[in-house]
Order: sequence, then structure tokens, then C-alpha cells
Amino acid sequence: MLTSQVKRLDDKCEDLEGRSRRNNIRVLGVPEGLEGPRATDFVAQLLQDLLGLNEKPLLDRAHRILREKPKEGTPPRPFVVRVHFFHIRSLILQRAGERSPLLYKGRRISLFPDYTSSVAKKRAAFGAVKRTLRSYPNVKFYPAVLPRFY
Repeated sequence: MLTSQVKRLDDKCEDLEGRSRRNNIRVLGVPEGLEGPRATDFVAQLLQDLLGLNEKPLLDRAHRILREKPKEGTPPRPFVVRVHFFHIRSLILQRAGERSPLLYKGRRISLFPDYTSSVAKKRAAFGAVKRTLRSYPNVKFYPAVLPRFY
């Protein structure tokens, strides 16, 4: 009984964390230090320039992930960006996919939804299967949950 309660609470916490990240985007590849003291303004301008938006998107906040600054020659820390409106977040991700590859000062920039670590691991595990299914010409749709038959 106790293990089922712990599992239920763990699932609930995971769901709440996922919902709190719903409007977040991760921006990878922006060199360290370019943002200056106002990261939110910098990222809003960056998104407008990269994606050809008519105006700067309204961002609640933007910051680099919390770990020490990387050494020279290692990848820069990603930004976590909170977009105020979900439909703007969707537009940003859609435009990023359409305009890929995105380049800023000669560096490739990538935009991704901000998933929890457990969801990211599950999606990564399923990625190889999706790539394989896409290679078959007659497979047009594939399930979100892959059934296994023994």
C-alpha cells in the first residue's frame, strides 16, 4: 500500500513538473557571455532575429541552466526560456523547425521544448524506433506508445 502511494505521489510530482515547464523552451548553442546582464531581453531579440518574428516575443524570464561556466572548448550552457503565451511558444518552435539550421554568429543554435529529465529519457529511448519506422515507405503513422508482442 505504501509503495503504491509513493508511486502515485511520484507520478503526480512528475506531472506537475511537466505542467510547470509547459511554456518553456531550451535554447542551445549561444556562446557564453553574449547575453550581458539582461538575458531576457537578449533572448527575445535573438528569437526575433533568428526566426523572423514581427516583434519580440513576450518572455517572462530567461537564464542559463545552473551549473558552473564551461571551460574553453566545451559547449555553452543552454538557456531556459519561459514564454508568456503558449501559442507564441508553439510558433517559436514551429518557425525553428522550418528555418533549421539556425545560425547565430557562425554557431548553430537549436531550440527544443523543455522536458523533465524522465520524459527526455523516454523520448530518447523511443527516438531510434521512430527513425527506423520512418525509413519504411508504407509506414505513415506510428504509435506514441510502441506495443511489444512476445
